[in-house]
Amino acid sequence: MRLNGKMIMEVMGTKNLTEEMVCSMTGLSLRALQGILKDGFASNDAAERIARAVGVSVGEILLPEVSGNVENVIEFMKDSERATVSFSQGRYKSRIKKLAAERPEECEIVAENKDGSLCAHIPVAWIKIKPTQQITEEQREIMAERMRRNISKHDDSRHENV
Repeated sequence: MRLNGKMIMEVMGTKNLTEEMVCSMTGLSLRALQGILKDGFASNDAAERIARAVGVSVGEILLPEVSGNVENVIEFMKDSERATVSFSQGRYKSRIKKLAAERPEECEIVAENKDGSLCAHIPVAWIKIKPTQQITEEQREIMAERMRRNISKHDDSRHENV
């Protein structure tokens, strides 16, 4: 889903929340949070955690879908090496464009349609089905604490080298 990073930053500012504080409350790494705030792309789970951390509903920080086209398609035949994909979602279109520029022999953009969608050919091997990890609040808190310790340890070692 696409989030309004500017609005999230404004809410954080009014509530005196730093990025580090939001990371601590969500279990996200600083790099992940900064990427979400910059690009706006987040999983449903991450969006819910961010909304909860800054004290708003997910609906308040969502950006509307402006293209009207909401269809994403992955199609390939059994034992085929190449798949045809069609994406209307910005995060996937951006990823396909980047891959086409970096690896034109593997990723070919076939069409950029008037409705804003993009059609491309990619290797079937790139298609993965990866369910999100189901973790409890207790596990999330343990992970956040571990991350805080690692960040602190990393910061301490950086100061020692100065």
